[in-house]
Amino acid sequence: MPHMVEEVTQHAGLAGYLHNLVSEHPDFEVLCEPTADFYCFRYLPNGLRTDEPDVQQLLDGLNGEIVQSVQREVSAMVTRVQVGSRVAMRISICSCRTLREIDATFEAIARCGRLISRNFVS
Repeated sequence: MPHMVEEVTQHAGLAGYLHNLVSEHPDFEVLCEPTADFYCFRYLPNGLRTDEPDVQQLLDGLNGEIVQSVQREVSAMVTRVQVGSRVAMRISICSCRTLREIDATFEAIARCGRLISRNFVS
């Protein structure tokens, strides 16, 4: 039982760390509070006006493309998920065991977001 408590504490720490990365980055949007198992968020290019028509569809497509690209690039569990009416990304905290894995996954998502958003947002 102590091992299980330690594992849950570690996952909560990793989720909190990821939450800080997402909430402090200008190109991401927090969609819900982190859990010990999963964290959901989406890429939202800084300065993009979300009140313009068709922007939500554009963001759904962008986030779906980012997930596909990141899945090919890194081994961490990044999946496409629907949060309300929005397409978002979900990282399985259980599949990440270290801060280094969280950093590498987040960096891959941010890099793919920048590259792919050039095609989506002109």
